[in-house]
Amino acid sequence: PIGSYCDKADEPPKPCPAGFFCLEGQTTGTPCPTGYQTTLTGQSHYCPNPDGNPILCQPGYANNKHGRVECDLCPSGSFADVAGLAYCVTCPPGYICTNARTAPMSCPLNKARGQTICPAK
Repeated sequence: PIGSYCDKADEPPKPCPAGFFCLEGQTTGTPCPTGYQTTLTGQSHYCPNPDGNPILCQPGYANNKHGRVECDLCPSGSFADVAGLAYCVTCPPGYICTNARTAPMSCPLNKARGQTICPAK
């Protein structure tokens, strides 16, 4: 049935695991695509959240793998300014990007310009 898979004909259906969705007649789950996640089991749609819409990685996070149940925090030196990114964006020169940044911050004028910090000159 929808939301489950049957990998053996002589066993009852198993609920689709978190990070996957299952359509009717599948023998294994289909992993959520990059940029999406699901933390629930037994999903029958395109990695939905409880209201039926896909869960995009929030700004400051990204997911570049299929079948994930959570998104990764953008590390220092990168940022994610929109939801649903597969990869965090590298911080441009002259800006600071700390963990989970949703936008780069401009370096102060009296500091040297770097990607994650702006050390004194």
